[in-house]
Amino acid sequence: MMRRTPALILSLLFLFFPIAPALSQVVTGTDFPFARFEMRTPPFEDPLPGMGTGYSTLSQGIETALWNPASLTKIKHAQTALSFVAELQTYGYDHSFETEDGQYTFGDSDNFSLGYYLTGDESVTTAATREHTTHSLYRTQSTGLSFKQALKFNEWFTFGILTHNDIGMSIDMSGAFPAIAQMRGNFLNTSDLMGSGLSIDSSGVLTFTHTAEGGGTYQYKTITPLWSGFLNQSSNVPVTAIVEARNDITVQPGITLCGAMKWRDLSMGTSLTPISATANVNNNVRAVVKEGTPDIFIYQPDFDPDVETDALNWVQDPNRYGSESGYKRNTVNVPAGEVIAEGIYKGFYQASALRTDLGFTYDLGEIITLGLMLENIGSAALDFRGTGRTAYVQSRISTAEPPSLDPAEDFNWTPFEDDFEPVEGAEDLFLQEQVNVELPKKIRFGAALRKPFLIALDFEQNQTPIIYRYIEDDQEKIVEVSNIQILRLGMESRVLMLPMWIRAGFPLMFKPTVTGLDADAQKSFDDVFQFGVVPLGFNMGSEINFWGTYVGSSFGVNATPILAFYQLDSTNQDLGRITFYDLYVMRGPWKVTYLATFDPASTGGAYGSRTDKDQGFGVEHVRWIQTLTVSYKF
Repeated sequence: MMRRTPALILSLLFLFFPIAPALSQVVTGTDFPFARFEMRTPPFEDPLPGMGTGYSTLSQGIETALWNPASLTKIKHAQTALSFVAELQTYGYDHSFETEDGQYTFGDSDNFSLGYYLTGDESVTTAATREHTTHSLYRTQSTGLSFKQALKFNEWFTFGILTHNDIGMSIDMSGAFPAIAQMRGNFLNTSDLMGSGLSIDSSGVLTFTHTAEGGGTYQYKTITPLWSGFLNQSSNVPVTAIVEARNDITVQPGITLCGAMKWRDLSMGTSLTPISATANVNNNVRAVVKEGTPDIFIYQPDFDPDVETDALNWVQDPNRYGSESGYKRNTVNVPAGEVIAEGIYKGFYQASALRTDLGFTYDLGEIITLGLMLENIGSAALDFRGTGRTAYVQSRISTAEPPSLDPAEDFNWTPFEDDFEPVEGAEDLFLQEQVNVELPKKIRFGAALRKPFLIALDFEQNQTPIIYRYIEDDQEKIVEVSNIQILRLGMESRVLMLPMWIRAGFPLMFKPTVTGLDADAQKSFDDVFQFGVVPLGFNMGSEINFWGTYVGSSFGVNATPILAFYQLDSTNQDLGRITFYDLYVMRGPWKVTYLATFDPASTGGAYGSRTDKDQGFGVEHVRWIQTLTVSYKF
């Protein structure tokens, strides 16, 4: 009977080997005719180039309504903005990765072994490290136009609407991965082979010891080696793992409706943003035995050990022990062309929420403005509910050990069963019925000093912790980051008496509270925050007035998108803007802005698709997500 460990290993090998390297390399796999990785992105925004984002006291009208809806009261009459993303090309490239063959033994003996070879070459006999070439596609895709509109009905009320485009990603794969399962028996240098009384020396000479049913014991020895077809038995079962994977997640903020009221120097605004999200997980892996694969034959000596004369005649006759005619050929049926293992991992999730923001500004004359922003005051969360959830691994590979080759015993071994059974060790594979994702709840309060030059300070308290789960040594580990606080500093100043202005902005993060780290990770974290605060990036920009036409540019590096990503903060204007630059022209009520945001995935795709594989990484491989915005206000 086969032990459970090799059965589990073989089943999981057939089922999941093609997926593991594929996911680890984003999109890979051997002979995948189709493998696609796609990011979907909305137009990016930079309302105040050079100073960064998230100030509760600085207003660009409808463009900063997500910073503080009270800023809508700052427009004169109306404002419109339209943004769209230029399409990027699709990159196709090959990728190589390595695998290692392996071998497992049955029982306490090394005589029977199961080898697996991750190749389609059926003549292979030696385990090796193998290189595979895969074919991949990557694309960053725009999700449409972004529209903003604000109208000031009178001196005390302003209404605005912002449309949002969805963000998401998808991984689609299909193809096949070949493998060879080889059962091998080598009976040289064995003593009492599997309890059969057969002892064989290094040359293949047999010594047979047997105790008959009547109690008598006898021992006989062959003069020459046994038949080589018995001493070394090997059978191949070529298997193909067929992979079909469709995985997609989309977050759709929809629209934001906002309104603001002003009474004397106090402005108050509120905004409502309905958010919906879907996640589709659909993965199917099947291990199929190659059609036309012959049955397995296992030989055992053909004599009756309880009849001493029959045993003596067999041992003394080279024509019997030295040729195939002296052995019983037992047949093991191989299910050629049939599925012998299968894994399903699929489900569909939906969630929706309504985010509510409330903001205030108060002007102390024309010099100082105070601001307060309460983001997601209702503690909205995306409560994903799963339907059609199915997750299992099942196999027809038997857990029975190989039979004894004792001539006295009947051969009875069925390594491939008729019915599927759950694979032991895969019980933890499941999809949760419900997954709750808390949207970030923040409080920002700040102040802006406008003369003699502009200085803006905003302090943000993120009240929603970031929770990261992972598996280590078969145990779930949880790391929680809480008490997240960010200080934003923005400045603008005119250069002497020239018609030129310069701007700068710096987000600083105070040391958060982190639990769940091991000692080494905790030390590294403490070293990073040894001064209690670290910069998360910088923004710099300038603007020049050319006889009524304002021309400006800025650039920046920003780490806050990492926080937005982990908190599924889909309306965060920093989302995706890790490294960026922009150019803009403004005259009268019109403003045209070109914003380029670094696209790391497309950059990797461009580098992978280079024709000269010996070429190093260069500026020519860098790709940008390009957004064009046209706005009009009066």
